[in-house]
Amino acid sequence: MLAGMLAVLTGVFFFQTYAVRNARGFYIFRIVFLTVTLVFLGWYANAQLSVVNLMALFGSLVSGFSWQAFLLDPLTFILWFAVAAALLFWGRGAYCGWLCPFGALQELTNQIARKLRIPQWTLPWGLHERLWPVKYMIFLGLFGVSLMSVEQAEHLAEIEPFKTAIILKFIRAWPFVAYAVALLVAGLFVERFYCRYLCPLGAALAIPARMRMFDWLKRYHECGNPCQTCAIQCPVQAIHRTGEINPNECINCLHCQVLYQSETVCPVVIKKMKSRARLAASPGGAPIHQPAAKV
Repeated sequence: MLAGMLAVLTGVFFFQTYAVRNARGFYIFRIVFLTVTLVFLGWYANAQLSVVNLMALFGSLVSGFSWQAFLLDPLTFILWFAVAAALLFWGRGAYCGWLCPFGALQELTNQIARKLRIPQWTLPWGLHERLWPVKYMIFLGLFGVSLMSVEQAEHLAEIEPFKTAIILKFIRAWPFVAYAVALLVAGLFVERFYCRYLCPLGAALAIPARMRMFDWLKRYHECGNPCQTCAIQCPVQAIHRTGEINPNECINCLHCQVLYQSETVCPVVIKKMKSRARLAASPGGAPIHQPAAKV
C-alpha cells in the first residue's frame, strides 16, 4: 500500500503538468490522497514520522550505528528512505504536503472549515515572515537537549502533537488532547498553522531543502511583477511578493501549478488566450478555406 502511494505520488510530481490540468479533478485526487495518508498511514499503520526519529538516528550514529532498531518498523523505515530521496528532488514538500498524517488532518479539517464558511485569516507578511524561524529554534533547542539527554529531548518533543492525534487517536490525558485540539482549531482559521510555525520535523527537513537537484515548479516572468495571484492564493504563504517560491516553506501542494495553467485565473494565460483570439479574428489571422479546383 505504501509502495503504491509512493509510486502514484512520484508519477504526479514527474508529470505534474498533466496531473494538474483539470483543477477540479486534481483537487479531488489530493483530498482522497490526504485521506488515505491520514487513515491508512496515520491511524491504521501509525507511520507518523517524528523529530524523535532524527534524534535517535543521530544518537545511533554517535554511539555506533545499527540497522536493527530502524528495521523494527518497516513502514517507517521505507518512509524515511523515501523522504531522504525526495529531499534531493523536491525538498520537504513531498513529505510535509502529502505523506504526513497530521499535516493531512490539518488540511482536511481546514477544507471542512472552508465549506462551513469559517473565515480564513491571512497573516500580514511581516508577521508571517517573522514566525517562520520559530520552528527552526524549536528544532535546534530539541537537538541541543538531545546532545545531553535523549530522554529529556523526547519529553520536550511532545510539542509535536503526533503521538496524541495520530498514534493514540486522542485517547490520552486531557492536557495533551487539549493541546492537539488547540492546534487543529488554529488550523481552521490559518491553514496548516502548526506546519508553518511550530513543527520541528518540518524545520529539520527544510534545512537541506535548498540542496534539491531540480526546480520543478514552473513560473512566468510576470510572476511577482506585476502578478500576485499565486502569492495571494498559496495555502501556506510560501511565495514571496517578488514571485520566488521559498523551498523551505513550500509543501508542494501544486496549487500554484494549477493556477499556472488556469484559463480563468492566471492573468498571463488569459492575456495569451486573448492575443490568440484577436489573431484568429484578424483578416489574415484565421485560415482561409480554399475551394477545391475544378477539373
